[in-house]
Amino acid sequence: MADTPPQPDNRPPRSRPRPVRWLETAELVTGALLLAMVFVLMLVQATQRHLPVEGWAWTGELARFGLVWLTFSLVGYLMGRDEHITLKVTDLFLGDRALRVVWVFANLVVAAVGVLLFLEAVELVFGGSPQKTSILQIPLTWVYVIPLVGVTLMTLRAVANAVLLPAPPQREHRTTEEGEAA
Repeated sequence: MADTPPQPDNRPPRSRPRPVRWLETAELVTGALLLAMVFVLMLVQATQRHLPVEGWAWTGELARFGLVWLTFSLVGYLMGRDEHITLKVTDLFLGDRALRVVWVFANLVVAAVGVLLFLEAVELVFGGSPQKTSILQIPLTWVYVIPLVGVTLMTLRAVANAVLLPAPPQREHRTTEEGEAA
């Protein structure tokens, strides 16, 4: 997918503002580090099963948290670049104006859900729960910080997609060569 959505009237695409590019880079690096962490921890777990030593239980706990953190750390990045999971069925049937309406509506729905998730995450982070993780004894309020940041960025990106961007991303076209109807 292109870095920026196409502009109407064949104008060159606008460049993303520098702070947005920095934010995207930070999100992507965080996601890559978390993916590497999950991979290493899973590898350690698999190796421990075949060695005659006592395993480290904390690797499984941290790997599970890492997978959740990975999901929430990249959700804003994927929303901002329109690389999240979507159904592109409407691209085949709707005109440009109707497609824009559907795209704006979908982003507003995501933003509304994001606001509700944000409120719940704020309650989890700042609610003062005395609970800790079972093995590592990390306060659960710390565990919920990355999902809070991820949901916040997702909501902001969805609002920006709906309000600031002039058009939805490039239309999906299917060809008969791919075995699908044109």
